Amino acid sequence: MSASFTPAWFEGLPMFRQGGAARVVIIDNQVLSYRLLDGRSDEVFNFLFQDPRIVLQIGGQTMDETLHSVAVDDTGLEHDRRGRPTRVGPETYRPGLPAALNQRMWEQQGALVAQGKLFLARSMLPAQRLVFDVLAPMIHAACGRRVGPKDARVVADALARRIPLYSLDNRLRDGLAVGLLNQALARELQRLGLDGFAARLFVG
Repeated sequence: MSASFTPAWFEGLPMFRQGGAARVVIIDNQVLSYRLLDGRSDEVFNFLFQDPRIVLQIGGQTMDETLHSVAVDDTGLEHDRRGRPTRVGPETYRPGLPAALNQRMWEQQGALVAQGKLFLARSMLPAQRLVFDVLAPMIHAACGRRVGPKDARVVADALARRIPLYSLDNRLRDGLAVGLLNQALARELQRLGLDGFAARLFVG
């Protein structure tokens, strides 16, 4: 593809490997699903998934979440005579992608890995693991329902590795902004030297 389009945030990304040419950004499962399942195509997504100057990184947990996403089976809502939604039952979920979508996601992820475009980070340095284990539950507790435990682990993974996170999930972004106001979390991030990075964690 043409390398004419480059997002403004690209130059601020760390190098993927020391002495290499490509930079790296962490993505969440939503970004991966938008591309692989929905076929999203715009300047930024084409840059992310096609430009050789950038490598996309996800954790093993994020891949597992992508392949076993929870879908709404019944919203528990019906519309009354005036077309207004009325709660008639609980919202129920079904686990996992349908078999065909799961297979497609698995195959396309595998192709991206084979191309060197997608890197699966399944291990951490001991120091990173210590940071991750401390921050993941603290982020979830500080953000409450705004950031679930899975998303909290994605954020903690990016913080522990000091790699920016590309996400279009406004609930996650807003939730973390609120969570950073929590005194206990703010103190811990400051102790770890991550307070400044946490404030600018998201790109895009």
